[in-house]
Order: sequence, then structure tokens, then C-alpha cells
Amino acid sequence: MRLYLDSADLAAVAPLLETGLFSGVTTNPLILQRAGVRLADVPRLVAALTSAGARSVFVQAVSRDADAMVDEGRRIAGLGEQVVVKLPANRPGLTATVRLARDGYPVLVTAVYHARQAVLAAEAGAWGIAPYVGRMDDAGRDGLAQVGEMQEVLAGSRTLVLAASIRGIDVVHQLALRGIDAVTMSTAVAEALLVDRLTDRAVEEFDAAARTLAGPASGDDSD
Repeated sequence: MRLYLDSADLAAVAPLLETGLFSGVTTNPLILQRAGVRLADVPRLVAALTSAGARSVFVQAVSRDADAMVDEGRRIAGLGEQVVVKLPANRPGLTATVRLARDGYPVLVTAVYHARQAVLAAEAGAWGIAPYVGRMDDAGRDGLAQVGEMQEVLAGSRTLVLAASIRGIDVVHQLALRGIDAVTMSTAVAEALLVDRLTDRAVEEFDAAARTLAGPASGDDSD
């Protein structure tokens, strides 16, 4: 499973990218808004993220109709070979996905809430889909079950599942157990994923033992 960070906060993202565990960064207009990043600043953000170690950066088009999405998608893709265009799983977004995919541009279809949308995204030639696990739960749909169905629907296709809207660390391994290709998470979830109290306790015990081993050897006659 590939791991991504769902954030536009460079200060929070950079230390996590330094671990080498995370493949890249996903963004959308809400994430940009929360980080205080304006649309005009996106090229600089992409450059900063790739310099910090992101191997992929996902940028969402904000246009409303298919023609405009296609034009914007091409501009987004022009920001660098690491950039993947994000488009919503609505009619204009899927229509634009078909056209961009035919021209060789990778597209992540986002805001996916049902397995039938996975069928449409695969037919459109999407690089992947981003189902919103937590938001599906909020809407009364079983997010994990829906994502599992999406994975089954896409088996054998070239379209990947990149699960988003992850509310807690337990969801990550539950998705891994279902064979999900990738997951993107907030920096808070990513930081929590790197911590386990039992591991920390064991490390403290190792450190305490190591300190005793660093002392004088047994039987040392030196003053």
C-alpha cells in the first residue's frame, strides 16, 4: 500500500516526507483554503513539495464545465511530471477525464461515494479514484465496505483506489487488509500512525539497558 499526505501545509508535510514513507501529497480546494494557499500560489507549492521529497503531487481543477476542466487539467499537468490532475466524480469531471486520459494525462477522480462511480472512472481511463471513507460513514454508508467493493470492481483494470477522508489510524490497516492500493491521510493521522505506546516503552527499556552496557566492564580495576 502506498501512503500519501492530504495537506498543503508545507511545514507539517516536510518532516513526514523526510521519513521516506510517504509517496507524495494530495490537495484539493478545501485543503488549500485551510493552509492559506491561494490558487496563484499552487505552482510554488508544487515546487516546494517536490523539493521536500514528494514523488507525486495531486492538484484539483476548480473549473465547473468539462471544456474548462480539460484546459485547466492540461495547465495543472504542465506544472511537472510528478503532478496528477484531480477531477470530481460528476458528469463534467468524468467527461473531462475521458479527454485528458486519451491525451495521456493521469487523472485521479475524486469525491467518490459509490462503487458505481468506480465503474465510470475506470471506463473514463482514470489513473485512480479517491473514495471518501469517513464522509461515506457520515452519510450512513459503510465506508470500508464501499471501498472494498470498489477494489473488487476495479480488479484487473488500470484504475487504482486511493482512499481518502481517513479519520483514524485503525482505518489505514483495515484498508490494507482489503487490498486497497493507496491511502491519503492528514498529517495528524500520519503522525499518530508512527507512534505506538508499547513500542515507545520497549525503546525506553532498550535505552536504559544500553546505558548500563556503556559503563565500565565487569572486573575493571581502573580508578
